[in-house]
Amino acid sequence: MQSSNPQEHFVQIPLDIEHRLTTPISLTSDSNQRRNQWVTIIICTILAVTGQCIARLLENYYFLHKNLSRRRGILTQTLLQVVGFPILLLPFLLHFLIKKQKQLLIFSGETSLKHLAITYSILCIYMFCQAFFSDVRNQIPYRVFTLTYTTQLLFTLIFSKYYNDIKFNRWTFISLILAVLAGAFTLYTFSAGSPIYGKKSYGYGIINVAFGAAIFFSLLLCIIRKVFEELISFCNTSTNRKQPSFVVVLEMIIFLSLVVTIILVAAVLISGEHHDMKKEMETFTKGDIAYVRTMVGQAVAWQIYWVGIVGLVFAVSAVFSNVISVCTWPIVSLLVAFLYNTHDHFDVFRGIALGAAALSVSCYIYIIHKEKSDDDDQSTS
Repeated sequence: MQSSNPQEHFVQIPLDIEHRLTTPISLTSDSNQRRNQWVTIIICTILAVTGQCIARLLENYYFLHKNLSRRRGILTQTLLQVVGFPILLLPFLLHFLIKKQKQLLIFSGETSLKHLAITYSILCIYMFCQAFFSDVRNQIPYRVFTLTYTTQLLFTLIFSKYYNDIKFNRWTFISLILAVLAGAFTLYTFSAGSPIYGKKSYGYGIINVAFGAAIFFSLLLCIIRKVFEELISFCNTSTNRKQPSFVVVLEMIIFLSLVVTIILVAAVLISGEHHDMKKEMETFTKGDIAYVRTMVGQAVAWQIYWVGIVGLVFAVSAVFSNVISVCTWPIVSLLVAFLYNTHDHFDVFRGIALGAAALSVSCYIYIIHKEKSDDDDQSTS
């Protein structure tokens, strides 16, 4: 049996399917298992794209109809990205009870615990960067933010190379260049998932926040990948442990979200922002019911997004996960223009952004297909 490095790996979407690091699933003769490889990637991609689109559209809806004279919802908007994790508890607990699992997989091994602690810290910093950006987002044009935040692709490439020891080829760089183009051309389009309102004056400190968010998001994905890799290696060296399944993705999201939710709720209470929520609801131009629906919708959509993004990290890599995240921006831009700005029509910049995004994802899918085909050829030789 041929060994493999921690490069691109597949995992089936069923929660009880095992994932092995030393035995690539592409070497199996089970055609159903090979088909499930692509089903996993497709489902996770759909979840990531759908979740981000809905969350950004509802976020835009919120900023369009909130009382702009009141600077509220700074931490609340950030809290919505993690507070919806209870919807994941049902499938997680059902699997936990059916399989009679006695220990949480992500807490297996000392090395995983060390990187989990780092992951919690990075996610907390990233969320507070998001909170600060929510406070100053009216002071920076969305075009500037988009161009700055696109650098997360570069940071993910660097962190994956040195933290996950992943090898890249020319198709990887082509995919990333196209993804950068997709993000860059999105800056010429109208308010892609961000408030329309903006001031022309802004400081370098605000731009540094965008850079910080990009760095911490990239680092977060790579550390999560590292935790998965070490968990798989730990299970391989243990004779009495089964290989981790896709349920570990839910496990990771639930406990990360739980910790960050507690911290953000405490921050909301300390800052007194919870007193402003009732007033914000009353001044919401579409009414209090629409306000509640918007908040709940965002919380659910963000959890859908996280399942897709972390699922792609587990099934493929942090780089591919980030490519999907960035390539969703042109879709959000088009939907925002269609739903909220009827006088803004499809233009050449949106066409280039969508085309570059499609080509970027296609190139990375070709990489996965080519590596799978090479493994099949080696297994038969």
